[in-house]
Amino acid sequence: MNRAAHRLFTGAARRTVAAILGIVLVFCAVEASAQSYLRVVSWNMLHAGWSGQQDWNAYATQIWTNYGSAAGAANGVDLVFGQEVMYAESAASVAAALTAVSGYTWNYRVTAAVGRTSYKERYAVFYRADRVQLLSESLWVDTGDKFEREPQIVKVRHIQTGADYTFINWHTVFGTTAERQLEVQQIASVFQSIQNGSSSDQDVVLVGDHNREATSPWWAKLTATSPAVSWRVNDKTSINTSCAFASAYDHFWMQSSYVTEYSTSGRDYIANMCTFRNGVSDHAPIYISFYSTADTD
Repeated sequence: MNRAAHRLFTGAARRTVAAILGIVLVFCAVEASAQSYLRVVSWNMLHAGWSGQQDWNAYATQIWTNYGSAAGAANGVDLVFGQEVMYAESAASVAAALTAVSGYTWNYRVTAAVGRTSYKERYAVFYRADRVQLLSESLWVDTGDKFEREPQIVKVRHIQTGADYTFINWHTVFGTTAERQLEVQQIASVFQSIQNGSSSDQDVVLVGDHNREATSPWWAKLTATSPAVSWRVNDKTSINTSCAFASAYDHFWMQSSYVTEYSTSGRDYIANMCTFRNGVSDHAPIYISFYSTADTD
């Protein structure tokens, strides 16, 4: 090979190597800067599926367009935990309506009917297929029958960042005051068992309709868990027949030392209280968002 040809070859090789390195660096930069919010809703959907509670478009529109505490909040949510879902078909209908309203594909899982008496209901989890990977879903094994409705345990992965979370979706018994108090005290053992059961996923979040304000001393066993468990959202969420907020029953509970991805939370916006109360639900949804760049566990 003569010198001119050698110089041409060497120059071309250098440009090729530089181009490859450039592509690699860009790819690494994109990977390193992966960052995203996971937006989550918890909602008692008031006998979804019973007569008068089948306006699936209204459920989906509330979830998708009214996420956040103000009318001007950006549309969109990634993961929804439902309580008082009455039939498996109800969950399928909500997922289909979410797909239609949002323009994104939604999947779901729904539990078997739970409850000690002839009255039973289901838990459901709804998730955007492009944002959330469902890792597992099951009902808590309620040894000793401590709960009227044993909680739903859901493990998910935030696809954009790889962050994993475990959610405990629970609708506390209303019953008598003594029954409610006992269940609230018992949930601490469930939380501890789930949190201690995995060395790879320490991000555990208790969600749902808990039929008791978060500041009640009934939660002492849960808040005494180590690391400390604390609540997010204690706004009044139940809605009375006068279309006014009445009680602070819906919450998120977590260990802030583990769930470092926590960003913000609150009660979702409702455009018309009476229309909502008389045709959708007697509880406002609550929301929480988590921000991550990678799995922190």
